[in-house]
Amino acid sequence: MFDIKLREVPEQVVVTEQRSVNQAELVRWLPGAMARVSSSADVLGGVMGSTSLAWLQREHRPSEPVCIVIYEGNPNEGEVPVEVCAPVRDGRDGATDVPTRRVPAHREAYVRLTKTQTEPSVLGSAYEAVERWAGSQGLEVAGAPREVYYTDYHAAAPADEVFDVAWPVR
Repeated sequence: MFDIKLREVPEQVVVTEQRSVNQAELVRWLPGAMARVSSSADVLGGVMGSTSLAWLQREHRPSEPVCIVIYEGNPNEGEVPVEVCAPVRDGRDGATDVPTRRVPAHREAYVRLTKTQTEPSVLGSAYEAVERWAGSQGLEVAGAPREVYYTDYHAAAPADEVFDVAWPVR
């Protein structure tokens, strides 16, 4: 059902916003957090576009801002720390009052999802499938799972690819 792949993600400086939320709070907080992170990135040259990030492998598609949501647990099970971040063009962290951090280079197992596949019943199985696949390949999960957004989710058609579900692995 899912085409799971590996990719190498280089070190990145990201603008970040973090909060502990459950699923209901996440739905309300996430769009605003993504907008705030994107706006804050302007002082560091703006959010990197999808075509500037070769590891996204989105050839022949227009460049759009990239946003990453990292989950330290499952918000469906209660309040968990969630981080919204966006890679910035100017790789200087700590150079402004904007909260930034360095995301170390890492390898990810990931699956690309269409908007239809992001329905809650399918989305959960995508996370599980990537995690299981990593184990079956002799890889160890090395960090919290994430969703990597590279298009306008709300404007996307049901068959459009909208984000990747990824697990850092080693």
